[in-house]
Amino acid sequence: MTQSPISNNVRRIALSGFFFFTGICFASWASRIPDIKMQLGLNDAELGALLLFLPIGTFLGIPISGSITSIYGSNRILKIAAVVYPLSLILIGTISNTWQLACCLFIFGMAGNLYNVSVNTQAAVLSKLYEKSIISTFHGFWSLAGFVGGLVGGMFVAKQIQPLHQFMVVAFISICYLLIAHSYLLPSEKNKQPLLKMWNKPSPLILQFGFIALGNMICEGMMFDWSGIFFQKVVVVSDEFRTLGYISFMACMTIGRMFSDILINYWGARKQLMFSGLLVTIGLLVAVALPGILLSTMGFMLVGFGVSSVIPTIYGTVGRAAAPGQTSIALASVSSIGFFGFLIGPPIIGFLSHAIGLRWAFLSISLLGMATFIQSYLLRKHLN
Repeated sequence: MTQSPISNNVRRIALSGFFFFTGICFASWASRIPDIKMQLGLNDAELGALLLFLPIGTFLGIPISGSITSIYGSNRILKIAAVVYPLSLILIGTISNTWQLACCLFIFGMAGNLYNVSVNTQAAVLSKLYEKSIISTFHGFWSLAGFVGGLVGGMFVAKQIQPLHQFMVVAFISICYLLIAHSYLLPSEKNKQPLLKMWNKPSPLILQFGFIALGNMICEGMMFDWSGIFFQKVVVVSDEFRTLGYISFMACMTIGRMFSDILINYWGARKQLMFSGLLVTIGLLVAVALPGILLSTMGFMLVGFGVSSVIPTIYGTVGRAAAPGQTSIALASVSSIGFFGFLIGPPIIGFLSHAIGLRWAFLSISLLGMATFIQSYLLRKHLN
């Protein structure tokens, strides 16, 4: 497959937009959770139980998404996902009781994963046409969309606009973008093998990448759900500074994803993964050992930079190594292992916090940063 450099760059810009709009859809839902909680009269426990349906749908959708993307091609499936995902967001806005919310979140999770696998397959295939890493920048646009989506959600809340109307606006703009940009997607790499033959036992290399992703996603899940509580209970800040750790983490994760391709192209994927593991370890050690507002914030910033490039680096490497038509299956295999870490990370921190204290729980996760460093070092035969 030969494309002119200009054509490849246009495809890259267009694909960045798809990453941005999948992030906008998710952030739009997240920004209106308090409104939906109030609308249904849920307490914290009931909301927590219902929120589980989204990651369950995501996790169960991974093998389905990988299979149909491999069979029908990422081009076609991404176009379908770019319609289904925003429409499933609208569904959430129409709910009137808890069972409807549970069903809609399950569908939203599955649709989001279909979008995730197909758009990352497009990114991995496109990266093969470049002699440099480009994957991390795509994920940077997803993270950027999280900030934009939060700001947009805040604007709609301030104007007292109902979630349904916000979701309809987001869906309309997302689908309009699809109509404009769909022709710039790469032709699909299709897999002609029977379905059962596609899902062979993952190779030792895929498993090793999966375990690196697992550790990284445990850390990400911890930072998403527990950073505010850490600042509240360990750093002991006032309520207005409680989200400072989370904001600093997210900001640096976004910035890191925008620029880590430069580092990957400079010293290679293996050294980047090793560097990421060290940053996570050092960041958590600083935050835990010296729990002041300034040093803990700086520590969380290092963690954000550390986790920012791990998943994009792994996806890019796996995508380049996969055989034609097998990219979505390889990515789905790694995603399955990694996303499991995102699911179990927050509960693990909860159990550890109850047993040994939140400070020691965060310290224990720093070991996963060292595990990333060691595992990446051992990949020297497979990575540059």
